[in-house]
Amino acid sequence: MSGPAPGGLEEDLPARPRVIEPSLLLPGEIIVFEIKPSLWYVLFASLPIAGFGLATMVLSLAVHDLPYVARYWGIVIGGWILGVRVAIALIEWLGRTYVLTDRRVLKQHGILNVRVECLGLEEIDNTFVAQASVQRTLGIGNIFCRCSAAHGEPHIWEHVRRPKEVHAHIIVQIDRWKRSLSMTKTP
Repeated sequence: MSGPAPGGLEEDLPARPRVIEPSLLLPGEIIVFEIKPSLWYVLFASLPIAGFGLATMVLSLAVHDLPYVARYWGIVIGGWILGVRVAIALIEWLGRTYVLTDRRVLKQHGILNVRVECLGLEEIDNTFVAQASVQRTLGIGNIFCRCSAAHGEPHIWEHVRRPKEVHAHIIVQIDRWKRSLSMTKTP
């Protein structure tokens, strides 16, 4: 019931079982594609705290007036901060999946407390790709799906590989779904 990712996006991924539980799908709903964020997600999610750990290590090495014990513990503590934050970001990455079905966009995230956010394609008013210059250089970006203001926060797929290509597939699916709904409503 699921298809490959658009434009060979799954070529970069090892073969893996589908992540979305069939019980999360509506009756007759078909998965168009399922992707994970780029591994760059780990770096971007880790950056602020891991940067602090790295800075602690560098300062411990750079300040020559520190006693040996203070240097040692500065390096150890900084290394632990860096390592733990990167490990947490990797676990977050493992638990994050983006799915486009023929009726909805879904975002599954979390490991112990798995959350699934979904937005019906008919509810989406606007979609766009946002890329910082660093993301553009790396070939990744964020895809935003916004609906009417009454529904609140936008639905965001973060650090997606080939975001413009993925966005184009989302637009096509939104158009298909809205056309099929309008055909069923008109007598």
